[in-house]
Amino acid sequence: MPQSASDRIGIAVDSSCDLSPEFIRKHGIEILPIYIHHADGTYQDNRDDGAMTRFYQEHSRQRYSSAQSEPLSVNDVSDIFEQQFLPKYDRVNVITINSRKSQVYNRVTEAAMINEPKFRDKRQTPFRIRMLDSYSMFSGHAVLVCEFARLVHDKGQPQAKAIARINQLRDKVYGYIVPFDLSYMRERRNLRKGDHKISWLSYKLAETFGINPIIELHQGETHSFKKSKGYPQALRDLFEHAKSSILSGLATDTIVMSYGGVLSEIHDNPDLVAFREFARQHGVRTMLSMMSATAAVNVGPKAFSLAFAREEH
Repeated sequence: MPQSASDRIGIAVDSSCDLSPEFIRKHGIEILPIYIHHADGTYQDNRDDGAMTRFYQEHSRQRYSSAQSEPLSVNDVSDIFEQQFLPKYDRVNVITINSRKSQVYNRVTEAAMINEPKFRDKRQTPFRIRMLDSYSMFSGHAVLVCEFARLVHDKGQPQAKAIARINQLRDKVYGYIVPFDLSYMRERRNLRKGDHKISWLSYKLAETFGINPIIELHQGETHSFKKSKGYPQALRDLFEHAKSSILSGLATDTIVMSYGGVLSEIHDNPDLVAFREFARQHGVRTMLSMMSATAAVNVGPKAFSLAFAREEH
């Protein structure tokens, strides 16, 4: 169906997507919450800036070390579709976290399949829900959302063309995480879906020699990218890698970063400041946001995430 000028196109993401509050407001991004069940109850991760600040200020290992995240139920998603999306949009594009790591994509897809036929009977104009699996997480997920919003909202491109671009782009997204506390990730390795990569031996070696890994996520799979001497050096190594990628050629003009804590802790880090200035000078925008609570309970507070889409050479 061709896109008309009167089409109201919405963009929705689950709350694990690390977007800044300014970007969310500018593009009217709809947030699908994720529940985090912890020792003292349940926290709703919905990317509310104030709630995220309180989450990090009140975070404790005792409360969250065994926490489990849970996507909305199919019924919950159905209610959001009907009550929030149906009155506002003709088309909604839902871009989710990597489906190999979470059930978000499956549950939202099921809700869409159930409700689209019902919604056609409730209004005269068509209503469509389009699902897109990002194959990525956290800041990598956000790289695709930034590009989709740029194409649809800023450039006014047809939705079909923007979707084709995202499908082509997602295999080029490289996401990286620098954990601050490797022992936290080691303790949670059996709670993370499909992630058992931090063995006792590799953890003890890292602890003994002060090694801090940089973890890469590409095409839905996680890999050890580099081992650095400590957290500050790991950040420097990651920024140097990102600089090299900028010089080699990115596939989009945005690099997304997130930090597992209040941003005042990292904002003035000299290496981060220098990297952002380097990116600016080379025509690359950078976005920095608080890391989602969903990410933080899995990789630990003070972790740092960075992602970009890179052309293959």
